[in-house]
Amino acid sequence: MCRHSDTAAPMPTPDEFWRIATQVATERGGLVVGFSDDAIQPELGSILDNVLGFRPRGSPTIVAASNWMDWKEQAEAFYRLRPSWGRGKGGDPEAKYYRVKLHGLDSLALNSDSAVIDDSPRRLALPSFSGYAEPTVGLQGVTFWPRVLARIIDFVAHYFISFTAGWLFFLILKLAAGGQPPLWILRRLSQPHFATVIAAGWAMFAYQVCCASIHGSTLGKLLLSMQVVQDDGTPCRMKSAIIRELGYFVDALFFGIIAYTSMQGDPQQKRHGDDWAHTIVCKRSQLSAESRQGAMRFVLGLMLAICVDMAFLMVGWLIQMNSGS
Repeated sequence: MCRHSDTAAPMPTPDEFWRIATQVATERGGLVVGFSDDAIQPELGSILDNVLGFRPRGSPTIVAASNWMDWKEQAEAFYRLRPSWGRGKGGDPEAKYYRVKLHGLDSLALNSDSAVIDDSPRRLALPSFSGYAEPTVGLQGVTFWPRVLARIIDFVAHYFISFTAGWLFFLILKLAAGGQPPLWILRRLSQPHFATVIAAGWAMFAYQVCCASIHGSTLGKLLLSMQVVQDDGTPCRMKSAIIRELGYFVDALFFGIIAYTSMQGDPQQKRHGDDWAHTIVCKRSQLSAESRQGAMRFVLGLMLAICVDMAFLMVGWLIQMNSGS
């Protein structure tokens, strides 16, 4: 990482540095480190032997690529939390930047000799990075065909949900009509309609989003032991679930060729939706205990998904029933 040397500044102790670094990492979802030497470029999943010049006892792991702007924002975060250290420079625009996850932030201890700090009274020089240890296995994305199978299982589940919703809808109509719905309603509902096609699409969308954001797994994914998580291994968030599912409408084009091409060129098997949402579909066995969601959350997510799925379908049938064509 690039060093800066201006004038003297008070040198933080290791404990002081890690207290602030922990707060920055908590606020920003990790720390950003940079490498300007092409010879020591790390790989995703590498365990680093120090972070910003300090050597922790834990295992800081590279979880994603980052950029120069992310580095600059981090430098400002350090300055905001500890102005007495001085304002850090913006790093090297040509360097390679990576996002690092610090494991066990609340108990992270320091095992470092010293930090590399310049002599400026008003500037903090973010210290040079010494390298990284042997790479470990990061999160491995699930390949294309198992994910296709999971989608097929979910489509089958959606079919049974639609059948149940149709039965309930007919029962409600029957009760409302006092025994038998009028023939014109049955005839109108039996014809294909644009509203029901759109409603079915939104129903499947809602099913996927509810399951992914609450548990990380739809029925198909759980049966195949898959889970959607963020790039850093934390549970999938609602915003990410929505983005990745919107991306599915692009990835599914040409019978999934778009997704297949994208995944073949990505070491974590990401389709475009995953890339845009910063998510990974991985095996549950790879995840830490806190990231693996339990059975109760799955049941909650699935029940909510089924209810929302059925609601969209019924709204579509209501629009079809009341349309003039």
